[in-house]
Amino acid sequence: MKTKLLILAIATFITANTIFAQSVEKEITSIRNKVTAINKAAKGYTKKTKDVDDISLEGAEATFFSSRLSLKKVTAKMYGETYQATGEFYFENSKLIFAFIKHSQYDTQIGLEKPVKVVKIEERRFYFNNDGLIRLLVGKKELKSEDERYEELSQSAVSIGEKLIEAFRN
Repeated sequence: MKTKLLILAIATFITANTIFAQSVEKEITSIRNKVTAINKAAKGYTKKTKDVDDISLEGAEATFFSSRLSLKKVTAKMYGETYQATGEFYFENSKLIFAFIKHSQYDTQIGLEKPVKVVKIEERRFYFNNDGLIRLLVGKKELKSEDERYEELSQSAVSIGEKLIEAFRN
């Protein structure tokens, strides 16, 4: 009897995990379709470029793409003392649904005597659903919520998204 219950519990667990994984994959596909649609319609959006404070230490410049009062996409150049990053942020109903950030790390701080050299380039992809991160890719590797960098990178992307929405509204 215990063996049958154990087998039933394992089968239920596997089925639940499979259904959840399929649900996430459907949501990822939906997000990708929305991003494609936003990019196709971008030529018809109102476009405005301005500096945005508090995103990075050395400044950020963002280009906002909107349809009427609805923010659709933001491209941003962000500068720090030891890095430069570019990002694309996509929104639906004022909520971040996808972010792509290309982060270039320097070997030293800018402004020192020797010229800086890029020592590492990292591409990060963030997929959001209902204000929560459902997938984070760094390069081709998926980071899981247990990974030590997961929370830091997730909160950084969310914070940048919130600051971009605020800058768009002001």
